[in-house]
Amino acid sequence: MSSASPEALDILAMTEPAVEHDKLIVTVSVNCRSFEKSDGGISLRARERLRISIPWNFPLNRPEVEFTHDRFGGTAHVQWGHSICLFQAPDVEWQAGRGMFGFMQRVHDWLKAAAAGQLDPTGMPLHPPVAYPVANFRVVPTRNVPEPGEGFWSGYVEITRETVYVAEFGRWIAQNEVIPDVRLASVILLPTEMPFEYPKTVLDLLVALIDRGLTLSMLRLLMTITVLRTPPGKPAIFVLGAAMRGIAGGERLQHLACWRMSVEQTDKLRAAAVASTEENPVEDQAFYAWAFESNVEWCRVLEDRPEIVQRRDRESASRWWRGKRVTLVGCGAIGSAVAMILAKAGVAKLRLIDNGVVTPGILVRQGFRRDQIGYAKSSATRIAVVAADPGIDAIEEYSNIVWMLTDEAKRAEILDADVVIDATASSTVAAAFEVHFRHHQAPRPPIVSMVVGHNGDMGLMILTTDKSAGATLDFDRRTKLALADRTSSAKFLEEFWPADPTRRAIFQPEPGCSSPTFRGSYADVLSLVAPMTNVAADWLREGIGLPRSFAIDLSADSKCRSEARASWRPYHVLPDSKHGYEVRITQEAMSAILTWTRRSERTAGDRVETGGALFGQVDEFLKVVWIDEVSGPPPDSEASREGFVCGTQGVAMMHKEKLSRTCGSVTFVGMWHTHPKALPIPSRTDLGAMVQLLADKETFQGRSFLMLIVGGTSGRPILSAGLFLRGDYDQA
Repeated sequence: MSSASPEALDILAMTEPAVEHDKLIVTVSVNCRSFEKSDGGISLRARERLRISIPWNFPLNRPEVEFTHDRFGGTAHVQWGHSICLFQAPDVEWQAGRGMFGFMQRVHDWLKAAAAGQLDPTGMPLHPPVAYPVANFRVVPTRNVPEPGEGFWSGYVEITRETVYVAEFGRWIAQNEVIPDVRLASVILLPTEMPFEYPKTVLDLLVALIDRGLTLSMLRLLMTITVLRTPPGKPAIFVLGAAMRGIAGGERLQHLACWRMSVEQTDKLRAAAVASTEENPVEDQAFYAWAFESNVEWCRVLEDRPEIVQRRDRESASRWWRGKRVTLVGCGAIGSAVAMILAKAGVAKLRLIDNGVVTPGILVRQGFRRDQIGYAKSSATRIAVVAADPGIDAIEEYSNIVWMLTDEAKRAEILDADVVIDATASSTVAAAFEVHFRHHQAPRPPIVSMVVGHNGDMGLMILTTDKSAGATLDFDRRTKLALADRTSSAKFLEEFWPADPTRRAIFQPEPGCSSPTFRGSYADVLSLVAPMTNVAADWLREGIGLPRSFAIDLSADSKCRSEARASWRPYHVLPDSKHGYEVRITQEAMSAILTWTRRSERTAGDRVETGGALFGQVDEFLKVVWIDEVSGPPPDSEASREGFVCGTQGVAMMHKEKLSRTCGSVTFVGMWHTHPKALPIPSRTDLGAMVQLLADKETFQGRSFLMLIVGGTSGRPILSAGLFLRGDYDQA
């Protein structure tokens, strides 16, 4: 390399490694005449001598380079007075394949930029100043610092958590504020810069601060208060900020440095401050002795200030959870995983509800430690959440959610959230939510429910919104119907609504005394819960009010990850005036009814009645009737202006087909007919037909019959619904 460019680079000396795995030291002279110089640049000589240290395992490890003098000490990107900071991110920027040619090109570019004052070009991050750590101690600022303004800012910062190796900082407290009786570190924030290399002695540090407008008496007072607020056996901690952080050419933020006083010296100054009197100012003597004799024990600062740190997940779907309030029902396999995902994402509040206890068997796949056996799951989950982020308002509830929903105050606490996540996989819990929302129409947060398949390799998630007529149970049913209509989703249908009796066999990990559950590992649970949580975040971020579902298949027999998604338009909801049922008609069914009505108006006239069969499901516990599909008039029907007699030809076959296709979720539930240009009030004929139908168990064996009447016209329909129960007509 030297022979190829004798003017640009001369090798002056070479020191071979003295021992195995030692470095090769090469001293070179570099021609700097061609570098354009500016007022803000480094004053390079015509030739500069550099010392290059080449590691034994070069090029796997990169060389280091330094000046052979200290003329540029204190300059940005020059450390210890002579060492050149050549790489900002060595692990990424160093390219072993380019060898010494690539390294020397980097040196050339650095010298050129240094001479032109372009080491921190506009738009690029500033190189922060250097306070060389000498203590095996770290501090973590977690909140944005106050603005120092034109003058300096002085005060304190609350130490919220402390171990032997680290202290976390919380609230910043100005000197003129009421100072709380807690562990504090003193703080000085400067609107100006400090030297690139911070002073190594206390005396030099004090001189640098006095040069920047602070007084010695103020510094002494600040440090004395900190020493007095430091418990015995603890080191006093001090924070120094300077406007040296940010993007070149942009706003300057505070760069924080921290130093601490040894425990011995802290105790000595505290004792002197307590014992000091006007006649015997031992405090003054102790302070000056410390200042003149001590080095600064700089500590490493691990930034966690939002104004400094760019979150690594800010482009992730999980960013939606940040700052949100979440109620998590169920802290088992699914819930404990969701809780940690939300904690890492930065939720503001997390209410954890579960009435279970940590047992030995669940440790293989739930987020608990062995020393937490016997803890309430909600408590153990809270411990993990707070350990991940102490700033989260984590509330544990060792209680049964079904009971809580019956208590008005508890129900209000549960629903005081941006979203509720049901991770119980319990049909009872789903029914409890359904009952509550069936009878309490007040605004509610979105409800997300998650379940895992029996082998831990398939997952299903459902989102219902505040505009949904039903909750999870309702849209679990609709998901089943959507999958039943897709041949590609047969595997999901069989997994979550199995028709095969052998698939319905339960798995009890402790036969006879444990709840049925799924087979699967911690890794299996995380692999399903993570994408479901991200998909939920995407849905919630979009803010679309449609309920929807998401199914995921990661099973070994799948060639690749497969998914199924569905969403639904709102029901057309009718009250049942007879028994208080709620009739939920799908948009598709409503559209079919109006289509048949328009056809009758067009072909038979706008005064002739028409009708057909209704197919859906009746839930006597929830008191809900679903209408999913309808038919037009069967072939043997009779239609006239006087009335409509619905035939039965083909209805049994339609009932059988729908029952089979939907795995039992859609059956015959009743009939619909029109009252053209009239109100949809049951006529004597209609009521008589119900008496005849339900009083005779031989003709119709169902427990109930829904009569849906469409009045008005197809353009402006008026609907009414009435559910007639067999019990109303019992002759006994």
